[in-house]
Amino acid sequence: MKKILFALLAFYACQSKPVPPATPPPDERPIVFVGTYTQKLGHVDGKATGIYTCRLDPGTGALTITDTMSGIDNPSFLCISPDKKYLYAVAENGGTPERPFGSLVAYRILEKGKLQKINEVSSYGIAPCYVSTDKSGKFVLVANYATGNVATYGVQADGMLTDSLCVEKHPGKSPWAHMIVPSPDGGAIWAVDKGADRVFIYDISGEGKLKEAFSFSTAKGAGPRHLAFNPGGSNQFAVINENNSTVNYYQKGEDFDIRRLDSLSTLPADFKANNSCADIHFHPNGKFLYGSNRGHNSIVVYAVDTQTGKLTLLQHQPTRGEMPRNFLVTPDGKWLLAANQNSSTVAAFHIDAATGLLSPAGEPSAVPTPVCLKLLM
Repeated sequence: MKKILFALLAFYACQSKPVPPATPPPDERPIVFVGTYTQKLGHVDGKATGIYTCRLDPGTGALTITDTMSGIDNPSFLCISPDKKYLYAVAENGGTPERPFGSLVAYRILEKGKLQKINEVSSYGIAPCYVSTDKSGKFVLVANYATGNVATYGVQADGMLTDSLCVEKHPGKSPWAHMIVPSPDGGAIWAVDKGADRVFIYDISGEGKLKEAFSFSTAKGAGPRHLAFNPGGSNQFAVINENNSTVNYYQKGEDFDIRRLDSLSTLPADFKANNSCADIHFHPNGKFLYGSNRGHNSIVVYAVDTQTGKLTLLQHQPTRGEMPRNFLVTPDGKWLLAANQNSSTVAAFHIDAATGLLSPAGEPSAVPTPVCLKLLM
């Protein structure tokens, strides 16, 4: 009898042992970092608290905020290092006695997209609005809008930024530097200046020094803002003009033989209200080109004929929000995500790979005053 009792007690003891909880599967959804405005400025009522880490649902295009990096004012533009270990952000401010310049901040990208601040340096200009790296990731490049200058920085082994290596001010009465990026082959640095109506091409030395090699002008008053290189390897590129709402399409030949092949409006013919353009990107296949309209609140879509350099207007897709700024096209060419600054939303669109056309996907995701979207994959 005792043996039976002990057996029963042992049986029930085994049955009552807690079952360890199942380990949740890793979250493999792509990470999107969102740059924002955190302060009320002349052109925006910033409502964010910093840089947001989000997860992108690859089935719906929806973003879910998973983390926030505070302690930075107006991180309006971001870039990810080529090795994907670091994120660099501008702090778009400056121009006061207390804070004469904006700044540039380096972060380490940790597990699950969490950010760890490394250091912060002066941008040596007012309202830094764009940051990128050279193709190797050895140098970080910054464009300062209000002072019309560009600057370079070295990157140390741990991602820490050096002090500025070089500061170059664009010529003209009122230069407004708006973008600085490396050429696709990494051999030069291109800078777009809205106030000077020019695109500047710099050589960059092994020490990170810039030396102007060439520049060319757009139409007077056009206000070139951003450019994009065609990923098809055709030596063709496009410039979006903020002030006159046009896109110019160019071919780069030998040396600095740059020819404009086409120019089209970004707006419908019957739209008469105020508009200004912001961002521009190609589809990964190089056959389609997209630009953002602020005012018309749309993404304009063009077909690209790389043989003739001609653009064909295909679509004006409403962004389902106000003041679309930066947008991204995913590397697989399936999604376009648009940051609607004044609506505090990011809207997702399916891309038809055969036609380039956009179609809305679900409801826009809530992200406070979003400006810049960078995908980590």
